[in-house]
Amino acid sequence: MATNEGFERGHRKNKSSTSSLPPFLSSYNSSTSISSYISPTSDSDYKGNSPLITPCIREPYYGQSLGMRSNSQMTINSDTCNGPPDLIHWGKYFGSRSSQFLNNDFISKKWKANDESYSKDEDGYVGFYYYANGINFDRSEITIEDYICDIIGLEKKDEEYTWKKDANNDFSTNSKKEIVVTYCTYNIFSKADLRSKFKIRTFGSSKAASIKIEKSYQIIPNSLDSRNRKVYSFSMQTIKNLSSTFWEELTVSQIIRLFNHLDNPDKQITGLVSYANLTSSKQVIIKSAKLLVKFLNKGNMTETDPAIGSITGTGNSGESNKKTNQYKNSIVDSLLRICNLDTSGEVSDITIDEIRRRYYISMGEVGEWDIVILKILKVRSGSNKETDYIRLIHKHLNSISIHNTQSALVLIEQVKFLISKKDYETALKIAKICIEILPLDFETWYNLALCYILVKDYANALLVMNSIPIILSQKLKNMDTDSVAGVKDIYIETFINRLNYNEEVISEKTFESYFPRPRSHASNYPRYVSLLKKSVPDDALVDEGSIQMIWNDLFLFNSHLRRPINGNQFYQSPLMNSSARELSSVDPNLIRLCGPSSAKIILSAQSAGTSSSSILDFDRKSTWGRCYDLLSFLIALVGWDDLIRIKERVFKSSNVISDNSRPEYVVNNNVKENTQVVCEGWLDQLFLIIYEDLKSLMLITAHDKEQHHSAIEWEMLGLLGWSVKYNLNESISSLMTSVMGTAASGGFDYFGTVQLLEIYDEFILSEVSDSNISALHDDYELKLHAHKLILNLSEEVHDEFIRSLEEDYLTLDFILLNLMKLISWNVRWYQYVSNYLVTKILTKLCTKYDSVFIRSKIRVVFEQNKLNTALKTKNKNKFSLSSILGYSSTAQPKVHEFLESDTIVDYTEKLIGRIDEINSSAATR
Repeated sequence: MATNEGFERGHRKNKSSTSSLPPFLSSYNSSTSISSYISPTSDSDYKGNSPLITPCIREPYYGQSLGMRSNSQMTINSDTCNGPPDLIHWGKYFGSRSSQFLNNDFISKKWKANDESYSKDEDGYVGFYYYANGINFDRSEITIEDYICDIIGLEKKDEEYTWKKDANNDFSTNSKKEIVVTYCTYNIFSKADLRSKFKIRTFGSSKAASIKIEKSYQIIPNSLDSRNRKVYSFSMQTIKNLSSTFWEELTVSQIIRLFNHLDNPDKQITGLVSYANLTSSKQVIIKSAKLLVKFLNKGNMTETDPAIGSITGTGNSGESNKKTNQYKNSIVDSLLRICNLDTSGEVSDITIDEIRRRYYISMGEVGEWDIVILKILKVRSGSNKETDYIRLIHKHLNSISIHNTQSALVLIEQVKFLISKKDYETALKIAKICIEILPLDFETWYNLALCYILVKDYANALLVMNSIPIILSQKLKNMDTDSVAGVKDIYIETFINRLNYNEEVISEKTFESYFPRPRSHASNYPRYVSLLKKSVPDDALVDEGSIQMIWNDLFLFNSHLRRPINGNQFYQSPLMNSSARELSSVDPNLIRLCGPSSAKIILSAQSAGTSSSSILDFDRKSTWGRCYDLLSFLIALVGWDDLIRIKERVFKSSNVISDNSRPEYVVNNNVKENTQVVCEGWLDQLFLIIYEDLKSLMLITAHDKEQHHSAIEWEMLGLLGWSVKYNLNESISSLMTSVMGTAASGGFDYFGTVQLLEIYDEFILSEVSDSNISALHDDYELKLHAHKLILNLSEEVHDEFIRSLEEDYLTLDFILLNLMKLISWNVRWYQYVSNYLVTKILTKLCTKYDSVFIRSKIRVVFEQNKLNTALKTKNKNKFSLSSILGYSSTAQPKVHEFLESDTIVDYTEKLIGRIDEINSSAATR
């Protein structure tokens, strides 16, 4: 059994002494509490008016998840790290001879081999766990106590605890030993884990009797050596000595991790619950934004997106020596995400005013956070802030020396703005200045290369790309792909081990017990109740946002799919989620080019410093991936043959270069087109990878025009074609064929659905805003809308392509259908707050059409796809499910997407109602 820290074995020992206070501790006498930023009585907390439904995953052995969390702290000692999500762990005593203790049908072969070695140490205890993000520490330690009481079904009155009437029997039944519940939350800024332990004594008492709870707390700082780690212990009295700043830091950490994990499936660990209590209303959103503003100066202690490259600076002294991570970090990203939630622009205005109030001498002056204000102005909807944006850029550059990091970033903003206004020549001039200020920054070189492409100076574009600082770490080959957000995903590790032995991966019964369906009170679903045609109590439970074909049928017939699409394993590619039979239908070249062992996936991961990458977003999640996006964009404009001729003219031939003749890397912006230089190895390799992608696509699609591909093969053709920018119409058609073909067979195409919604946003919704400062860039996702830019440069086909896309391919009905399916899938995996993709699509649709129209349209789509053929259409030029499957219009099978009992329509309407509420309510500043 792995060695666990003293706290993990603390159900046998009680430590309540307090060590000497570290810097983050002080007497609890601050006059300003965190409640001034986060309302203690928000419209809906982590559970709202519904029961608290969470995963309940059993550990292979007791305390394993806690021990792994302790081990993870040894790897993040001095690094900037956002930390793992909160861990909620509880242990219940069943007895070492009980069937509950001895029988575990979801365990890997390696644990079976060591049964005796760890069962003796467990002493009859069985451990369960799940993870959470979005908990609001507005009431300090009371928040944790209330949450734990809700988990196990306790209610508190006059300092006494009793079981609720509807308490979970797993907890409320008598036990010979205490139940031990541990809540762990990581503080990014103090680099320490707060662990709260509750011993609940239930034995010998009836359900109506008072329950005894013993509370203790520990703060465990990061340490490279667990033996010399100093642990600070607290009792329920001394925990009040913890400073209010520490609790504020925990809340900011929660906001950061909520969005960072929610919007990046590769960072989602199995069993993660995402709560909406930090974004539940406009007032709460504003308070969250103000708290983030308060911590702007500490942003460099949080993670930076690996897609921006290495952290750099000007090299000057004083204030101008600030690094790029002062302005590009998880706090700034979270602030942009928060402001995006309110399309009225009020949250953005209040956030900008708070920045100026807190950090600027006067409201109208420039200051150290102008770059953040500019980014907020870009995401601000509700009115056109283009004039304010331009005025701030000019005022900043005229008031402050441009030879500092922030000014260089402001200039980059100006470059992006000029590109969106098609003033490419001016953008190029400014991009050259950026290189002089930040000569080692990835973004400056990337934007300079883009500007050269847009002015059609392709030779210099290649020369600049050759100078882009790309770092590929070879150390990542041995990284643990089961590690997600810094901790090992125990469920996925066991799942893959059992999958490799061709066993039933997890039984249906165990799956349902580990991942119970999210449920809500019937009073929240009046439409569903009306269908029952009988009286239903308001507190009766119904599925929350369900689609039975996804929630039930998909898992019932496919045991290998009984897990989310997340982490480093299953988010890599649709191929990782396919059965052996499905894989046999895929062209081997597609597996080689898009599978987890493909060159693009490996190089993107090495560039990002991660153990894997995904075919869905590798081209924006790393510097190498963004260069793939840029070079494929250049090839789409110029053509492969012409670009190769330019490359041969610009770079020396590789066969005349010996290994020892390569010059050392030198940054030189004064390149000349006729001067041949050495092509960097990574760029040469990038050309070869894109060549292989294009060649394989052309061969597969041209080999047999009438060839019948499987749904998964269509999907891989579409994903590969879209990323390499080969024949956009065919790529979209392939993805649609995959999505509808998978639906016809009772499945759900997650990857195809996400990609099609991203395409719809890029082409149709990216300009649905009153403030179009830059419709070609998404600062939050670091995404360049390269496909849209290609069309913008080909004006003769732009309008017709957009019209055809919106009317014949990605129709509103099709988008709403698949949006509802994605929402339902996310809710099934406990995303009680919508991720970025769902939020931006739904918000922009309500802006483009009107929320009332979208509500009614959703109901129409639901009714049309409830019992009738999915996606039935009268237009022969449009895609229909029957035409793809080869059925005639007179003999169509009864294919449907929804059942009458599905609650996804009601749930989606609630999301729209929340959007309306946030955008219409006036906030109190």
